[in-house]
Amino acid sequence: MAVQVPSRQLFIDGEWREPILKKRLPIINPATEEIIGNIPAATAEDVELAVAAARRALSRNKGKDWATAPGAVRAKYLRAIAAKVTERKTELAKLEAIDCGKPLDEAVWDIEDVAGCFEYYADLAEGLDAKQKAPVSLPMETFKSYVLKEPIGVVGLITPWNYPLLMATWKVAPSLAAGCAAILKPSELASITCLELAEVCREVGLPPGVLNILTGLGPEAGAPLASHPDVDKIAFTGSSATGSKIMAAAAQMVKPVSLELGGKSPIIVFEDVDLDKAAEWTAFGCFWTNGQICSATSRLIVH
Repeated sequence: MAVQVPSRQLFIDGEWREPILKKRLPIINPATEEIIGNIPAATAEDVELAVAAARRALSRNKGKDWATAPGAVRAKYLRAIAAKVTERKTELAKLEAIDCGKPLDEAVWDIEDVAGCFEYYADLAEGLDAKQKAPVSLPMETFKSYVLKEPIGVVGLITPWNYPLLMATWKVAPSLAAGCAAILKPSELASITCLELAEVCREVGLPPGVLNILTGLGPEAGAPLASHPDVDKIAFTGSSATGSKIMAAAAQMVKPVSLELGGKSPIIVFEDVDLDKAAEWTAFGCFWTNGQICSATSRLIVH
């Protein structure tokens, strides 16, 4: 599979920046175990820069550039990202396949889903405008009440390696749609396409600091992000052990977290089912992506 792995830096404040400590990590193709490139390795010093950039993005022009801009403005950027991802679908799928080891066909489907996800949240961003200041009925006419939807602020997004760009998009797209500024820390085991998402955002002119992408190790980049006092929320998908550490760090500041951790997803078999089909789909669900998926049907509840 002939594809050139781009050499990238960290993406901070809309620009490519070399890590302050100039550290890099090898990219290993799991199919061949060959080193096919390297990625920048962020540390706490780079996290500081990214968080500062995100906070500036929220306050720039008194928030009118992003946080308090109409949802339709943010939707325009999300659709532009979706279009650019679709344009680069073949290249991104090849990079995904050699980075995380999944078959090329599956990687193509993932990239298609990435574009669809940005489109979906573009629609929701537009829908926010109509919902702003929705009145709330009260029994006393003396008082007026309404709902105002506001972004929570700067969000830290930490994502896994099995669906590198898609799982990142599941966090990035809703964050941007809501008017937040985000810092994405993808898994060090598969970061290539997430760095390419940074290039896509640069090409479509996403305002500086709205999305920052820091590659690197969990203890060196993820931990400082999770515990940073100026990060308003953390969303994490990964192991229960790491999730526990993130929750403990966030608890020190009573910071909200969203955690999707390791589990055992059951498939429920009722008494009236076609047993041949039940067996077929159980096997499919269990071994899809070699079972390296959070919804693998590796447990059955049978009537």
